Amino acid sequence: MSTRKEFIAAAATAPLLAAAPSSPPAATPSPAPAATPKKRQISQAARALAARMRSFDASLSDKELEQIAGGIDDNLKLGDRVNPHGTAIKNWDEPASEFEVPA
Repeated sequence: MSTRKEFIAAAATAPLLAAAPSSPPAATPSPAPAATPKKRQISQAARALAARMRSFDASLSDKELEQIAGGIDDNLKLGDRVNPHGTAIKNWDEPASEFEVPA
């Protein structure tokens, strides 16, 4: 893992993966693909965290670990889109909240 932020983001996604439904929804038939899809690139941070999941469940297959790593990597990419500058809130920062009661 290259940064601490990547590790923390990857670790934060683990409970979300555990809560995901294990069976995929029923798929509707789709036309045959025109071209073979590219193999997606999964970051080393996601692979390392997925490999660590084996300590919790030794029966995980390599395919399952690839799926877990893919989900972790998707969440990391989503975090980069939500916070593209990588700014972090300091401990002393508070959210800007204003409460008003209608009269």
